[in-house]
Amino acid sequence: MSAKFLVISDIHGSKKSLNKINAAFHRYDPDFSVICGDITHFGDKEQAVEILDKIPIEVIGVIGNCDPEIVHQAFDETGGEYIELKRVEKDGISFIGLSGSDYSTEKVEAFKERSDGIDVFVFHQPPYGVLDEASKNKHMGSDKLPSVIEENKPKLVLSGHVHEDRGIIEKEETIYMNPGPASDDNLGLVKIENGEVDVKLI
Repeated sequence: MSAKFLVISDIHGSKKSLNKINAAFHRYDPDFSVICGDITHFGDKEQAVEILDKIPIEVIGVIGNCDPEIVHQAFDETGGEYIELKRVEKDGISFIGLSGSDYSTEKVEAFKERSDGIDVFVFHQPPYGVLDEASKNKHMGSDKLPSVIEENKPKLVLSGHVHEDRGIIEKEETIYMNPGPASDDNLGLVKIENGEVDVKLI
């Protein structure tokens, strides 16, 4: 079990973000990249295809609340993989994702049933109370996610959505990362080797 990957979120259709992504690819030589949603800013599938096609490594991930539902097709069309409620394994590390925001009870229950034993959870909307503060005491996370995380204990939780709360937190053996918006040249880097997780903001 060993992999190094870029974490990208909230591109919001910004083509200039591709400069930072490409520079990070050349500097860190990641194996693949993980996207936490909002590839577009209410754009179409073609815009998402154009962006994903210019990322120089394989992309797995979810879409965000600013991505129309059809945007998920851009993953398949560019050789990537959409991991909404789907277990995907890369280099011995397992991933599963949830797209959008304001998750329904039914969607979270389906996620809970499929996520037992998975290493990395990929959300667009973060769990309530963790890297979800848009302004003082204004939390934008989902209150349905903390119990799922506590029960299934993934090694790593990745999310975006809340541009103002970029950061890394470790809580009860799980590491959380919000890489910040790629539209403002923010990314994350993760290395997992022999069960050890190393994360940093770049």
